[in-house]
Amino acid sequence: MDELIATLSLGELIDFWQATLSVTGIFLILDAIIMSRLSGPHRAERSHYALCLFSILIYLAIVPLGAQTFKEYWIQIITGFYLFDLCIIARDWHQLKPSYRIFYSVHHGASLGFFFLWHFTFEPFTQAMVIAAVAWLSSDIWRWSEQLWRLSGHHLASHYRHMVDRLERVHRLIAYVVFFWMVDFHFQHRSEIILLLSGITMDVIDSYFVKKARSKAQKTRPASYQPLIEKKAAKKAA
Repeated sequence: MDELIATLSLGELIDFWQATLSVTGIFLILDAIIMSRLSGPHRAERSHYALCLFSILIYLAIVPLGAQTFKEYWIQIITGFYLFDLCIIARDWHQLKPSYRIFYSVHHGASLGFFFLWHFTFEPFTQAMVIAAVAWLSSDIWRWSEQLWRLSGHHLASHYRHMVDRLERVHRLIAYVVFFWMVDFHFQHRSEIILLLSGITMDVIDSYFVKKARSKAQKTRPASYQPLIEKKAAKKAA
């Protein structure tokens, strides 16, 4: 087993935060450009989800650079992007739905804690960790695409939204399976264990808020609501 904590010089920390805050600034500029081009409601949310999808493309683009280089760029980019998200939440606090504000505040707060931990503990950063991280993160494309589609004024039936949730869960499950397979079901480094526990923790947080949102939706559903399948069954019986 390797050492748990990697030692970083003051210069390396300064370089890290300079690069991270530069990423935040770039995303703020891109957000302003996208917002200026959009019209209609939900401009902030639509811009956010578009940039979320763009961030996944960046992660995919830097995979060929090698495990160590990927780690350095990835942690800078994802930390900078999450700081950008928190800036947007603070800016649009009163315009955003309470559920949106609470989820992203908790989610991103926990994530930033993990990013800080990763910066000191992801040594070594293996190729298996690269593939697992990208596979896990890219699972969000299902939910982000669905949200962007709906907020752009398109209708999406509830059963399709549930299907998107299931696709995201299956995608993440595949990420775990691939990770275990690549390490031959045996972890050689603490960094691999920390990555696994980080993913599981974030999945627990996501699942909690998804369950809470569904419970709230069921409580607010009109009493006259009857699922389509029940309506069809009633017609057949008649």
